[in-house]
Amino acid sequence: MEAAVKPMSYLVILISVALAISGQICLRRGMAEVKERTGMNAGQLMRKPATFIREIATTWMVILGLVLFVASALFWLIVLTDVPLGVAYPFVSLTYIVVMLYDRFFEGREIIALNWLGVAAIVLGIILINWGQWSQTSP
Repeated sequence: MEAAVKPMSYLVILISVALAISGQICLRRGMAEVKERTGMNAGQLMRKPATFIREIATTWMVILGLVLFVASALFWLIVLTDVPLGVAYPFVSLTYIVVMLYDRFFEGREIIALNWLGVAAIVLGIILINWGQWSQTSP
């Protein structure tokens, strides 16, 4: 029988997830800034790769987002040394919940009942997947 996942491992998972969420929000805000500054949408930026790269390299919010993603990946590597992927990976779905709330409170997106049902399914899924981990004891 495998040893139970340590509480500290859950903390490191949550740090990794929080950094990924923060990175995603920074990237979104940074690319909105790029769009506003250049007047170009995604398709136009893709057709001008030099402009796209220059804008990414000179927009501090995009750079911060990328740095946060790298930090998230480093914490994730720490997680994967001790936690089975099938236990750790469902926590990544927490990003959907937090990003949905970000969209609601900072982008003005409406959250409908089906969105809340999805949130409930995500939380229930994380609990069910980890239930056995919480009840195991170390040898």
